[in-house]
Amino acid sequence: MVPASSLPLVRVVLLDYNGGHTIVDAIEAVTKTQWPADRLEIVCVDNGSTDGSLEEIERRFPSVVTMRNGRNLGFPGNNVAMRELDDVDFVALVNSDALVEPNWLAPLVGRADTDKGIGAVCPKILLADRFIELSVSIKGGEDQTSNAVVLRGVSVNGRDVFSRTHVANGGGRSAGRDGIFEWLSDSSVIRIPVDLDEMTATGAADVVIDLAAIESCVVSLDGRKGIERAVAAGDRLSLPMSLYHEPVDVVNNVGSWLDEMWIGHERGLYQVDRGQYDYAVDVGTWCGAAVLLRASFLADVGVFEESFFLYYEDTDLAVRGRGRGWRFVLEPASVVRHIHSASTIEGSAVAAHHIERNRLLLVARHGSLSEVIREFVRFPLSTVGYARVAITRAVQFRRSPDLVIVGRRIRSWFAALKMLPATLAARRVLEARRYVSRNELRIQLALGSSDSASGAENDGGLQSES
Repeated sequence: MVPASSLPLVRVVLLDYNGGHTIVDAIEAVTKTQWPADRLEIVCVDNGSTDGSLEEIERRFPSVVTMRNGRNLGFPGNNVAMRELDDVDFVALVNSDALVEPNWLAPLVGRADTDKGIGAVCPKILLADRFIELSVSIKGGEDQTSNAVVLRGVSVNGRDVFSRTHVANGGGRSAGRDGIFEWLSDSSVIRIPVDLDEMTATGAADVVIDLAAIESCVVSLDGRKGIERAVAAGDRLSLPMSLYHEPVDVVNNVGSWLDEMWIGHERGLYQVDRGQYDYAVDVGTWCGAAVLLRASFLADVGVFEESFFLYYEDTDLAVRGRGRGWRFVLEPASVVRHIHSASTIEGSAVAAHHIERNRLLLVARHGSLSEVIREFVRFPLSTVGYARVAITRAVQFRRSPDLVIVGRRIRSWFAALKMLPATLAARRVLEARRYVSRNELRIQLALGSSDSASGAENDGGLQSES
């Protein structure tokens, strides 16, 4: 048996910003970690919470060290606990809405110990809920089913669960003047979170699905056993049904990667967990929702870029690490459950703004000059395409155009342009420190994409740390 005194010292960092009971639950789970207490530091960094959550943490967990930023610095607020690492061997980041299992840490440390060149080790991150699956079939004129229907609400046993519902094989989550919605397509699968105790007691979940038709079509839910409705363009309908399906676990993240347009993808996102990712493998980047970082990696590469605030700051740090020759590895024996996008609801204006702006900044910091020009030119051109679709639909339905997405994208683009001079200045410093060629860097950043694509379901091209 390895003496406890010879084990690495691990600092676990959780970030609080009005996290309520969610951050309290996350810290409680970390306190149950199977690791010697004298080799484990638990730090809660607070971003200026006003909901009493920090005070509750200090009252309930006196062994937890608290650090106050005094204001909301976004996800880079973690930096205050990632800089002074005397005697610390590893820093583990755990989101305020993530629940670790008691044995989550040892496999991560064990994997990191196999190679000193491993800068980060990713656990298998599952969505916190368990889900029942509802199949969708959409048939329209001449089988034109693309973007014909959107999902606008889901309730289970009278409770609104839409923010925790997700759609596999859909078109992604977005927002318009009528609020947040999820695009559906033929062969989409709606995954609905359920309470297992209620399922055990009743054997079924009473579900109400709220839909809106963009085009005239026929919508079928739950195959031959379910409901079929013909809807006209502009119709909205609520469909009640009782579902008796077996709940499943769903993957949130098993490592991440970047495509040729510098869009971040979560490997395995929205796939049912059938053990298909239960093997260690190198991945292109990692997700800040839960990750183990080697202290020497942080000493070499630095901490999160503060100007990003939300989204892509973990990807940026990973790209910097790849440029310095560090490896990133998945260790699926470590399991963490994550309430996906609990702190910034996926599809919200805040999330979308930072995702779009920060992807452009990521390209400006690390891409070739031709890529920088391409992406900064392509973005407004694609925004014109969004406007054209909105105007076409407005004419079709005889109403004013919904330009919410167009306006948000314009704001994101101008925000990126405003930050471009400082970003290009930082780019020169980053290029001077990078010794991996840009071509090799792009190959490394795509690691994990091939097996993510096999049987892949729509991952939305989003990062999930917040």
